[in-house]
Amino acid sequence: LPIYRTKGILYFYPPDSGDFHGEVFVSVAPNILTATNTQNVRIEFLDMYFSRGTAVVATNVNRFVIEGGRIANNADSSLYLSGANSSVFGIEMFGNGCGGVNVTGGDLKTLVAGRNTISGNEIHDYSRWKRTYMPGIFWSGVGNSFEGNFISDAPHSGILGGGVDCNFQENTLNSLCYETSDAGAFYSGRSWIYRGNTISYNHFISIKTTEQIFLGYPSVQAIYLDDQMSGYKIYNNTFVDCQCGSFIGGGRRNEVYYNTYDNCGLDVHIDNRGMGWQKAACQPGGMFEKQLNSVNYKMPPWSTRFPELVGIFDDHPCVPVYNNVHNNGYCHSKTPGNFTDVTLAEIQQWMDTFTDNKEIMC
Repeated sequence: LPIYRTKGILYFYPPDSGDFHGEVFVSVAPNILTATNTQNVRIEFLDMYFSRGTAVVATNVNRFVIEGGRIANNADSSLYLSGANSSVFGIEMFGNGCGGVNVTGGDLKTLVAGRNTISGNEIHDYSRWKRTYMPGIFWSGVGNSFEGNFISDAPHSGILGGGVDCNFQENTLNSLCYETSDAGAFYSGRSWIYRGNTISYNHFISIKTTEQIFLGYPSVQAIYLDDQMSGYKIYNNTFVDCQCGSFIGGGRRNEVYYNTYDNCGLDVHIDNRGMGWQKAACQPGGMFEKQLNSVNYKMPPWSTRFPELVGIFDDHPCVPVYNNVHNNGYCHSKTPGNFTDVTLAEIQQWMDTFTDNKEIMC
């Protein structure tokens, strides 16, 4: 669209030379609905479009429910919510310049749960303007749930963030990260305090790079626990046609079990970056100890919820210990691939466990 900046005029030319009968919308509002320090509010089946920022901004709310309708074609995102006991349910979000929904709630130091629920939403065709780090769901906080969402068709991540004791269940992530490398459909990284999270009964489909990569090589993971992210349970998920299924980048005490890997390039990856180039982060005085000190990890409630952290610097802190990969099924009938790139010697050296992982028919 031509812009006459000195006079503040925007010219619109119809898409063809014939008679134009469509509608033209000019966005002027930064938000459509805002709520601050609000409680006991319910909004149902309201369509909201074309804000210049984030359509719905709900800050420090309690028992705030927004259900149904469409929140789409916004310059930034569909919804931001911080607070407790709130829910976002059954909304279609699409066409945004940035992400879908950003949710936080709960307290890291006290481990008080936010009890927010993001469920049954369809989030697709977003990140039209900012192509990376604008996920369908951005999450943080303690004790929040993300269930039954369908997230698809975006150049970078579907779910991205970090927190404690959050649950990701029965979501479908399809056709993501197709324009990027070193990315994950589900991504979290660089923390020892973001732990206790579960990823279960989800479907990851076609998580792979399809555009040409000019830097490095294609490396896309369905679940990406980056830079020593630890303490996750990953179980009963299905991975179909993904470059890599479950990626543990140097983390510890992750459990990967009862998953199905269907024609992925690599099913399970574990590495020991904490023993090499990322050693400074996991040593005393490094980034991870500073994070732990910020939540008083040697005192309740942290010492009782996560007792393994109390003596972590006396327990091979930079080694990816106690990862347990068991009872997974895999097949490579259509796409050449491997179940894991970890050697038996590495498994033994790192004190990890790989048991009862079997090839299946698919």
